Amino acid sequence: MKIALQQPYGKWVVFILVAFFFVSCKKNTPDPEPEPEPIVRTTDQKIRDSIYYYYKLYSIWEEKSIPKYELPSEFTDKYNSASSVLNALKGMTPAYANYAQYGGVYDRFSFIDGLNGYNINVTAKLKMDRNDGYGLYISMGTVDSKVARPVIYFVEGGSPADKAGLKRSDMVTAINGETDFTVAINCDASGCKPVDPNALTNMRNRVANALEGGGLELALLRQDGTTYNVSLSYGSYTIDPIYHEEVYEYPSKNVGYFALSSFEEIERNNYNQQRVDASFKTFEDKHIEDLIVDLRYNTGGYVDAAVYIANKIAGTKVPDKKLMVTYICNAYMERTQKGTNGMFRDTYFSQTSTLNLRKVYFLVSEKTASAAEMLINVLKPYMNVQIIATGTHTYGKPVGFFEQIIENRVSFWPASFQLKNSAGFADYWDGLVADKSNVNDYIFLPTGDTQETMLETALEDAVPGSTKKTSARVRASQHARMSLGGAVNTLPERGLLKN
Repeated sequence: MKIALQQPYGKWVVFILVAFFFVSCKKNTPDPEPEPEPIVRTTDQKIRDSIYYYYKLYSIWEEKSIPKYELPSEFTDKYNSASSVLNALKGMTPAYANYAQYGGVYDRFSFIDGLNGYNINVTAKLKMDRNDGYGLYISMGTVDSKVARPVIYFVEGGSPADKAGLKRSDMVTAINGETDFTVAINCDASGCKPVDPNALTNMRNRVANALEGGGLELALLRQDGTTYNVSLSYGSYTIDPIYHEEVYEYPSKNVGYFALSSFEEIERNNYNQQRVDASFKTFEDKHIEDLIVDLRYNTGGYVDAAVYIANKIAGTKVPDKKLMVTYICNAYMERTQKGTNGMFRDTYFSQTSTLNLRKVYFLVSEKTASAAEMLINVLKPYMNVQIIATGTHTYGKPVGFFEQIIENRVSFWPASFQLKNSAGFADYWDGLVADKSNVNDYIFLPTGDTQETMLETALEDAVPGSTKKTSARVRASQHARMSLGGAVNTLPERGLLKN
């Protein structure tokens, strides 16, 4: 019996070749043996088989780690779900001690979306330029060192919260008519802690649950003491990734500020391209000498968008046609996608702005990942780059993927390529290391305020003596956010996608 595989989309067909034996002493051949029933796979089994197939085909670790089976079922029938198949495959990738909390292996990135009976429309690929919800992200903080309450730390561009005028630093005093959203705290030189940790946990859970509801009534307090109320509807919205841009003008120089929440598709003069072009046209017209790029809430997006923005920042500082990025992938992808017209061909700089920047500052956090890290990494060999971080490093995601839709039910994203800059550096598995670390993400001032700690740090380096010293009230509360448990909700990881 000979078994062959039909590829690609995870559909396995068994072909039976029946041998006919001839005996010289007889004129007639014997009747053939009854043909076996074909192997029938259920939809769930086919999904599991396809997870193995695509991982074996595309994973950057497949050659070193994943055994080859003639029939995927030899491997997949050991497991009772697609998730368990993927976890087993990821568990076979090379060991990496620093990822102990993720299983101690390199692949903490591949994932499956659309399980639990959800049907995916194969004609509409997953769009990364949309999000669901209110676009409202909340943390915990205090301004009086006596009580903590919910504080907005980020509002996503294009969201219901953005359109309603909500701002970073607004404090929440009531949600859906309930006003009990304060927790008693004790503060000392080491930070602030709740008097009753359970009370803080319960309050955070109440806020998180409210953010999942279909409607939201909020009462808010601005830092200037004014109050206001808004009603928000939960829904899907198109992301406007540029959530702030500004030029700070000083006698000695002008400094640009560009805050980007994600890397959405930039193509064919679409809205995102027009926004980026307009921002950099302003920077050119104002003859900025330094640029501050705020990526602290940026969890990734499209490779091509990061390339587009890298070209804008590089301007005339990087000679035309200098190598920007190369791709590391497995032997199959090398053979089929690394040529002149391949998906993973080398990428070179193209001068698309007239900027000639002295220095580029990147404001980052441990959530800064993927395409955001790529942007920093490809500029470092050519430009004077300074990384200012809330901790000591970025997230650490040098790999990307593209989507495989299986049985109209599952969207599978195996980590398929790794990005290397022109200096040959690609192994930022633990994140890019900060030049200035442990700088507080001070949430009690609006985005773009020059006294906001991270922005102030960059401006003080760019134009020494330019920023006013932070007020006593600000200094007293800067430590509060992290010591009170961090964010209630965080932006989803967008990964690094190849267009």
